[in-house]
Amino acid sequence: MQVQRTAWSAVLALTLAACGSGNKNEGEKAAQGVSAEASAPASQSGPAAGGDRAARPQAVTTVKSRIESVPVVLAAQGNVLPIDEVDVRTQKTGTVAEIHVREGQEVGRGALLFSLDDREDVANVRKAEATLAGTQAQIVIAERELARNIDLFNQKFVSSATVDTSRNKLETLQSTLEQNRAALEQVKVVLSYSKIKAPFAGRVGRIDVRPGSLVQANATTAMVKITRLDPIAVSFALPERDLSRLQAALDKGTVPVQVEVPGQRDESVKGRVIFVESTVDKISGTIGVKAEVSNSGRKLWPGQYVTVRASAGMIEDALVLPPQAIVNGPNNRFVYIVNEDMTVKQQPIDLVRIAGRNAIVKGIDADVKVVLEGAANLRPGSKVFEVKGNGERGGGRRGGGDQSGPAAESKGGDKSSADKAGSDKSGGDKVGGKPAADKPAGKPAASGDKAAARPAGKGVALPDGFTPRDPERWAGLSDEEKLKIIERWRERRAAGGGQ
Repeated sequence: MQVQRTAWSAVLALTLAACGSGNKNEGEKAAQGVSAEASAPASQSGPAAGGDRAARPQAVTTVKSRIESVPVVLAAQGNVLPIDEVDVRTQKTGTVAEIHVREGQEVGRGALLFSLDDREDVANVRKAEATLAGTQAQIVIAERELARNIDLFNQKFVSSATVDTSRNKLETLQSTLEQNRAALEQVKVVLSYSKIKAPFAGRVGRIDVRPGSLVQANATTAMVKITRLDPIAVSFALPERDLSRLQAALDKGTVPVQVEVPGQRDESVKGRVIFVESTVDKISGTIGVKAEVSNSGRKLWPGQYVTVRASAGMIEDALVLPPQAIVNGPNNRFVYIVNEDMTVKQQPIDLVRIAGRNAIVKGIDADVKVVLEGAANLRPGSKVFEVKGNGERGGGRRGGGDQSGPAAESKGGDKSSADKAGSDKSGGDKVGGKPAADKPAGKPAASGDKAAARPAGKGVALPDGFTPRDPERWAGLSDEEKLKIIERWRERRAAGGGQ
């Protein structure tokens, strides 16, 4: 009896061990199957894994191409430079006697800037004047002597040689008189070097000398710099492709320019193009241009970097699109055209130029619907649905909370299960075996107020200003995940971080 009981116990132990091993093997196989299914590519996964992403419609915004007359504005960065600027240096060696201006003063043309010690020059002028006066007196005597000898020659008292000698003496004195006059002018010019004046109207810069300073002719250091501030010039460079349009505008008349004042975008200074360089820079491929602008308000200063906008006419009947609708491909630029069956196709285009908020293009007809936003995940033949700027579909449905759309179907969840999950998470859930009502009061589950109070599974209202960055991923999120994203967005926006 004891032997039979022991045998039955052994059989029962072996049976239980076999059952446990089978269950373990089945569990390992199930885990391996789930892992393999999760690691399989999307192209190989079946409907149970979420469906084919290529067949899932993508949320996009669209715009239609249109014909407009677009103003051509040639924008470039330039720098301010004075039309007239000079380093004032002395033309003679001497000592500074007096400074008549101060640094930063506005002076007119011919204004006295410096006075040098001129005592020696004044003495030289007086000496030259005395020499000139003596020569003039000698000429008077020589003229009288010549007249007397001519009279004596007529009376046969002197020979013709005496008359010739008197005439030669007079002519020599007259030549000496001219030399003395020139010498007097020369010393007067040297005397004028003692008075240094402004060559044109402008602003006085830093003064590098003081009364008593010794200045020398042809010195490398200037005494002061005079700069004309009104009018003033702006130099900038344009791409060589804009040269023909600029020349055409110049042939028709004046090309106006608008210069933005640094740090004051609302204020600008107007002027006109006055010069175009004779050659194109073969290294940079640009052409130098200079404009003259009025600077009576002293808003521009030499050396500043400014933004220059030159108006070079209009392009009539231009085909335009928003620049963000253009996709830069590996070989060319293209746009996605939306067909009537809500599929897209690539259309290569040529970008003529960017004019403000418009891109002038070629290769597409007018009034064609193209994708504006959401082209990142598109491929030729992809199906799309339109959403408005606030996240709503073109048909009036919510782009982010419509659970009956393709994204909800791809998740394999029905509305009732979503409602059930939302109700479980909203109030019927138990935390750690206790009812949610017993949960201590603290921070709300979501501080989105009205948005948080909406039951999960019935759509989440998008707040003003919020647009999902990836509409496809947004459509596949649960309502709870959407509410958390919106809450974080509101916090960043309140902190000044934007979306």
